[in-house]
Parts: sequence; C-alpha cells; structure tokens
Amino acid sequence: MLDRLAFLRDYRAAYRVASRRRGRLRAAPVTWTYLALTLAVSLLWHVPGADLVVTDCCAYRATDLHGWPEAARILGSAFLDVRPVEIAWSVVASWLLLAPLEALIGTRRILLVGAVGNLLPTASMGLIFLARNPAAAAPLDVGTSAVVVAAGAALAVLTGSLPVTLLYLVGVATDVLIAPDLATAEHLMALAVGAWLALAMRRRPPRDQPESAQADALVSTNNG
Repeated sequence: MLDRLAFLRDYRAAYRVASRRRGRLRAAPVTWTYLALTLAVSLLWHVPGADLVVTDCCAYRATDLHGWPEAARILGSAFLDVRPVEIAWSVVASWLLLAPLEALIGTRRILLVGAVGNLLPTASMGLIFLARNPAAAAPLDVGTSAVVVAAGAALAVLTGSLPVTLLYLVGVATDVLIAPDLATAEHLMALAVGAWLALAMRRRPPRDQPESAQADALVSTNNG
C-alpha cells in the first residue's frame, strides 16, 4: 500500500533535496513570500479601515480594465483570498504544489509561471466579460486559484508522474464543476498556460539551479 502511494512523496524530491541544503524557507523563497503576502492582504481585507487599502490595490473587477490606475489591481488580485476556505487552500497548495515546483525550476521561472498564469487568464476573461456584459457590474475576480492551477499544470508536466497528473486533473475537474462559467474558463486557460510554459522550460535547465540537481530530482521523481 505504501509503495502505491510513493508518488505522493517522490514528486517532492527536488524540494526535499533543496531543503536539506538550504533550509525549507530558502528552498522556495518566492513561494513562502507569496504565501505570507497573501495571508497578510487577506487578513487586512477583514480589518475595518485597512480594507480600503486592500480594495485600492487588489480588489480587481473586470470593469477595472476600462482605465488606469484601476487596471493595475489585476496585479494584486492574486494576493487576495476572500473566504477562509480559499486561505486554507492557498496554504495547502503552497506546500503541495508551489514549493515543489519552485525547487524544481528555480525562482525566476516560478515567478514567470505565477505571473503569466494569473495575468493572461484573468485579463482575457475580464475582456470577455466586458464584451458580453457591457453595462453589467462585474464581480470580484481575486484569489490564488489561477496561480495554483498554472503551477499544478507545470508540475504535472515536468515530473511526468501519471498519478500526480491524474490527481491534479481530478482537482481541476472538481473546481470546474463548482465554479462560475467565467471562473471555469479562467482556470482552464491557466492550466493551458502552465502546461505550455512547462513544455518550453523542459528544453533547458533554470539558471538559478544546478543542472545536475534538477536532473537528479526529475530522475528520482519519474522512477518513483
């Protein structure tokens, strides 16, 4: 039974190696900084007075794309979780997906996956919403979900682990079933973006991680 579940341990090989060498926080500095900022912003959203600051920086709606500087809120939208369940998911996803991916591809590339995985789907769905509902009030479009979906897709592609891929797809399918239409499309686009970026990254190792360390981690993962 334990052997069958070994893939749940093996895909994190790169992070375990990096943690032994540099410590858990330094093994994935972007991930843990992102999580800390997300927790801080999400907490301030519920604090009277401070919520106005969060609204200005992060409470993105599709209608913000009509003008600047409101459109800049799309950058901060990935740091705001409104519901407690979303905050809990961000913590879990950082441990299960983001940290292992950062250890595998390096800090520069995790920034690329996170930024493009959030901005491209969010902006695209915002423009579609405006085209379909020119006079409607747009709902909040915030949260870490697009970043997490893109990172999960990249991790599944790079590890080449069928069990990890299947579990990830089950999670995305569940999300699709319970999410609104535009959120579903946004997450599916984030999946495509993450997979595409991962395929491009497979051609060369990240500059901020030794090639041998990445190769060892991938071999360990795939053999698991």
